[in-house]
Amino acid sequence: MPKGNEQSQELAFQSINLVPREAKPRTRGLTYARDQGIGTKQTEALLEGVGEYIDILKLAGFGVRMQSKKALAEKVAVCAEHNVDVGLGGALLELALLQGGDSVTRFLGEVSEAGISHIEVCAQITIIPVDDLLELMDYVKSFGIKPIAEVGIAYGISEQEEIEVDVTRLLNTFKQFEEAGAWMLLLESEGITESVKPENRRWDIVSKVAGSFPLDRIMFEADDKDVYTHYIKNYGPEVNLFVDRRKIMSLEGTRRGGWGKHPVVNRVATFTRSRNRK
Repeated sequence: MPKGNEQSQELAFQSINLVPREAKPRTRGLTYARDQGIGTKQTEALLEGVGEYIDILKLAGFGVRMQSKKALAEKVAVCAEHNVDVGLGGALLELALLQGGDSVTRFLGEVSEAGISHIEVCAQITIIPVDDLLELMDYVKSFGIKPIAEVGIAYGISEQEEIEVDVTRLLNTFKQFEEAGAWMLLLESEGITESVKPENRRWDIVSKVAGSFPLDRIMFEADDKDVYTHYIKNYGPEVNLFVDRRKIMSLEGTRRGGWGKHPVVNRVATFTRSRNRK
């Protein structure tokens, strides 16, 4: 049995009820966690503590390029022991695109060989037609890698910057990715709930995205506690969320009903017929 598997290890304090959640591999309520270059021992400690609540560990940014193959292989192996998939942010894929030649082919071959199962397909730094991104996503799938299609309205902004928001374009891009077979649609948080003042968060955009696609096909980036609490309050505990690894226990607690003065205490519920048959 994988380490940390809730099905094989009885949880503490059974007298306190938890809202039921699907066991892994889950089909909804996925948690995608950003690792930010932590080492093997840190990964082991993280997954020993909260591995059951992480579905995919994301190797974020450029830092993974500066780690050894040995360190990467060890991290992937640790994740496999805890039944956690490994994903990769889109930065290196974009750099491979910009390098040209056979860089994309070579890079995707290395990703597949490393045992990384998911990769983000996006255009944060590249200026590229959507049709080309769709073809790239299809190429990613040919390597047996699951593409996470990330789309947003802004990247790398500050609270003071004004941005032009084209919601129709955002929704159309998501629709094209969905029709092309993206494994998951990821809404980038910048300009929506990140790098904006709390009173200026664009929940109207979130609502339009959530209303346009099945919730099990969408994932929302939500690092702040009040942001992921908002998602759970409005879309339920089985909403798919992307957070920093340091927020995992707090997020899972919110999915399960919260604690203290938390605004979801005694309000969260799930329902499946299989769990409610007598």
